[in-house]
Amino acid sequence: MDICITLDYELFLGAKTGTVKRCLIEPLEAFEHASRNGQVFFTIFVDATYLYRIFQLKEKERDLAADYDSLVLHLQQLKEHGHDIQLHIHPHWAYSNYCNGEWVLDHDHYKLSDLSPDEASRIVAESKELLDEIVGYKTSIFRAGGFSAQPTNLITKIFNDSHIIADSTVCPGTKYDSAQQQYDYVDAPHAQLYRFSDDINQPQENGKFLEIPFTMHHVSPVFHWKLAFNRLFPSKVHKKMGDGESVKTTSESIVERMTRFYDCPVTIDGYKANFLMAAYKRVKRNGCKQLTILGHPKLATPYSVGMLERFVGATTAAGDKFITLTQAIHESKA
Repeated sequence: MDICITLDYELFLGAKTGTVKRCLIEPLEAFEHASRNGQVFFTIFVDATYLYRIFQLKEKERDLAADYDSLVLHLQQLKEHGHDIQLHIHPHWAYSNYCNGEWVLDHDHYKLSDLSPDEASRIVAESKELLDEIVGYKTSIFRAGGFSAQPTNLITKIFNDSHIIADSTVCPGTKYDSAQQQYDYVDAPHAQLYRFSDDINQPQENGKFLEIPFTMHHVSPVFHWKLAFNRLFPSKVHKKMGDGESVKTTSESIVERMTRFYDCPVTIDGYKANFLMAAYKRVKRNGCKQLTILGHPKLATPYSVGMLERFVGATTAAGDKFITLTQAIHESKA
């Protein structure tokens, strides 16, 4: 089986964003070290609008200039290590400002659908151009911030304008609605990949774009009670490496997850890495050819890094192969 580990390379998006060192560089070094016993290459979705905003402000903010230099060097090193750098967009960064050493975030423009189509396309194009220049090639795979890749006609306009050929945002069987996030993938297929044009949820044989959805796992409420306990009484092994704060989850979502089963992307984030091996065994037992995993370096913990190391060891020993999304696309055409 092919295994794709995809990472969202971003700061926190709540009241405290955290630092480049703690949220990005150090966790990715830990992930690389945990994967040293396997031929593992990540697909890294870089929050390019954040990168572009730093680029705009770095001449008058000395600490942002240092952050920018660190990010450029890190991304170029990751590329040299064989990782696949691709495009992630949180558009609110274009409207956010840096004051007295802290980011003041504009959550009124958190998702692309909060912008006009022309403005959304412009922000994506500018962000992509800078990222492409840094890594030395044209990125062609997209991931929407907050999983919010709808409406489809907005996304396809952006893809056409920026020469994007594939997306990896869809979480099949899920929906969510808050001030920051809005998506409905209830009708999306649980598939390795599929083509689409008019509706990101509906496969079309000759669709212009390729969707590579996350592999999903059915999570019990018991898991979320354990997760809540670990957050209330954190031990060192469950302390996240990132030093920021996440956007708050809606109360309705919290109640739902603690009272009923729900679908969640297979992930290496924090305590959720607990079900990584179980999801892998189920997918392999069902004869699936690809496992697509989600991760956020900022949410890494000593526990999740240890689980990743065990996972890489077990799957490599079983003869499974780690590939990037670019490789997965090429294999789908073979």
